[in-house]
Amino acid sequence: MLVNLCDYKQSVTLIANSGVQFLDFGLTPQESAHYGRFVRKTANGPLLRLDFDLTSGRYTLPGRAGGQPEVVKPESTQTLHYSLDVLDGIWLPLPFLRFNPPRTFIDGPDNWARIQVRKLSEPDSAGNTHRITLAFDSQLAKNMPAALAPCENDLLNGTRFALAWRDEEVADFLDQTWIDGWLRESFLQYASQVENRPEQAIQQALRSFEYQAHWLNLLTLLGEQLTVPEVKFVTHTLSTPAIPVDLILDVGNTHTCGVLIEDHGDANDGLRQTAELQVRSLSEPQYLNDPLFTSRVEFSEARFGKQHFSVESGRDDAFVWPSIVRVGDEARALAMQRVGTEGSSGISSPRRYLWDETPALQDWRFSQIHGKTQREPLATAFPLMNLMNDDGQPLFRLPHEERLPVFSPQYSRSTLMTHMLCEILAQALGQINSVATRLRLGFPASPRQLRTLILTLPSAMPKQEREIFRQRMFEALALVWKAMGWHPQDEDFTTPKQREKSVVPVPEIQMEWDEASCGQLVWLYNEAISHYAGRTESFFNALARPDRQPEPGVVPGRALRVASIDIGGGTTDMAIVHYQLDDGVGANVKITPHLLFREGFKVAGDDLLLDIIQRCVLPSLQTALQRAGVTDAAALLATLFGDSGRIDTQAILRQQTALQLFMPLGHAVLSAWEQSDINDPFAGLHATFGDLLIRRPTSNVMNYIQQAIDHALPSGSPTFDIFNVPLQIQFSQLQEALLAGQFTLTTPLHAVCEAISHYHCDILLVTGRPTCLPGVQALIRHLQPVPVNRIVWMDKY
Repeated sequence: MLVNLCDYKQSVTLIANSGVQFLDFGLTPQESAHYGRFVRKTANGPLLRLDFDLTSGRYTLPGRAGGQPEVVKPESTQTLHYSLDVLDGIWLPLPFLRFNPPRTFIDGPDNWARIQVRKLSEPDSAGNTHRITLAFDSQLAKNMPAALAPCENDLLNGTRFALAWRDEEVADFLDQTWIDGWLRESFLQYASQVENRPEQAIQQALRSFEYQAHWLNLLTLLGEQLTVPEVKFVTHTLSTPAIPVDLILDVGNTHTCGVLIEDHGDANDGLRQTAELQVRSLSEPQYLNDPLFTSRVEFSEARFGKQHFSVESGRDDAFVWPSIVRVGDEARALAMQRVGTEGSSGISSPRRYLWDETPALQDWRFSQIHGKTQREPLATAFPLMNLMNDDGQPLFRLPHEERLPVFSPQYSRSTLMTHMLCEILAQALGQINSVATRLRLGFPASPRQLRTLILTLPSAMPKQEREIFRQRMFEALALVWKAMGWHPQDEDFTTPKQREKSVVPVPEIQMEWDEASCGQLVWLYNEAISHYAGRTESFFNALARPDRQPEPGVVPGRALRVASIDIGGGTTDMAIVHYQLDDGVGANVKITPHLLFREGFKVAGDDLLLDIIQRCVLPSLQTALQRAGVTDAAALLATLFGDSGRIDTQAILRQQTALQLFMPLGHAVLSAWEQSDINDPFAGLHATFGDLLIRRPTSNVMNYIQQAIDHALPSGSPTFDIFNVPLQIQFSQLQEALLAGQFTLTTPLHAVCEAISHYHCDILLVTGRPTCLPGVQALIRHLQPVPVNRIVWMDKY
């Protein structure tokens, strides 16, 4: 989803040393008939943008020292919209410089701000056709020239920074070799790869400094059609102490989500100081993930422009991002469009593989969508390459003689959880101190600091696996803190005394909550506060079952027994909790929970997806192949998509086929079933594979499938089109199969419902995406662990 735009004031604050921070804008660019004219300052540049004098009808340059404007004949013309097309989706350097009011710019800093403009596929809700993202590196330089990055004096002196965009303001900035080279290379990529301009035309464009013209047009757009706020740095002081923030994180096998809760002390107002964890796409920064995002992890280096030109400026640590993986929609898109076939670039969910601490057999690779070859770069990059070894173990845990950085990235699959948590931590740390979050939650001048990381876990997770998860979270904290320069790189991080050396306090890790119980707490709080206005006694008395005998010594109506079933992607969890009121009255009453029973099964939504693929998708493909003339279609499918047990190019292609073809088809079937009318006995899905696929598989995958099918078809047969394979499904038949125990999920649901029935619970809460399916709901109603009117479907809550 698109980033929600914020109404920035004339001046905003950035929290010093809070990582990369973003400002987002939307607009519909307005073209002017007289803009976009340029002339070279000298034969060797730089380019100057001309003004248009409405009185004389001529183009001019500002006069020196406030003198009369100089009339000049334009040498070149570039329209704004063409410039936006050329620069679309590219991170570019931005002159955001120190200044004294009203607009006297001082030297630098030149390498701390970036800009990216994106044309939207369709206008946003406000009618904007373009999104503009500004990125700032908030790290204050200690051993760096002030001309390159903000420094401590800027913080102490309250220095303000503003966008420079007029000729005289950006002339020195543009005249730098690294800036010119960056703009030149960006233009060359567009002219040669997108436009396919002939070499002679490209050389002529370079001589006329066309690449500088496009950049100057973009700056003019910012200066004249947007209100870009001034910026200054702040940090925590006695008058504005840091606000503590707790992050509640639920890392699932299929999806992950998080909630940020700020503690405003006496100004707290229930749960109003909360925000959903927002994961921003780094390849398309105008987009955020949905609050519930996929747990897929893909290796991809975070780049904020052309790093080699940034290093050429004299600064090698600009825009450090303490993670080398992407998660959520960005990871899914990288996996779906990957062109490489050598080695793996990610996994569906690190939580599935917490036990696997064996180094990978092949090097991990960075996933690339627009790679020139199928050989992708190794998954290692600064700063993490200097903080861990080939197996993914943090160096600070190893003896000094064994501390070798990454040369061959063969990280174990267990350590990919560390990588995933590094990315989530980086996103959370940026979000809590972002301008938009601080403006929305209040106290915008106060920095935020993470105080506690609360991890919710499945009931079925063994103790040993929990400990591995805690270790991965701890390692992620250490790596992020060291990568950001908040803790000495070579120092140990194990003991509290050693962690006290951190510039930013290290949050505590809590892992006492299970996922099923957390769902109950949300429901209890909302019912008691919102629906019963804090009258907890009335709430308990209204929902207590009259047919259950109270425990000895318990007053009827002052206890509630709540069960919950949480069907996720990888586990089905159940918890039964007895809640008892004390003798308090009204808002002073205390609720004491007592866990009666909890259980979990490693069977859930992913198994449901597999059943759908095996029952519906593969048989449809097999039938279509048989009709096309393939003699042994079953053997062909086994060869194409079965598990050979080998890790080679074919194995990678089989994985990509499952990811790009079968899983999207299975999800499409489940989505249609979820949205079907439960009262319609003839409801079903009648479509082709091509109708259901939002994004077609890559050419590598299609060639792999097509070549095998063509070889199996009789000679002279027409070409087999997999996108025309029909998929005919009756949802009533799926429901009957689920009720009859032909789905893997049926057995664990029988078990948990039997336990809930034994405890005579007052309420059953049913959560998780698979519980939205009519078949799953029908099965639970059929088993009836509590009366149907006492089942709360949390998807409609």
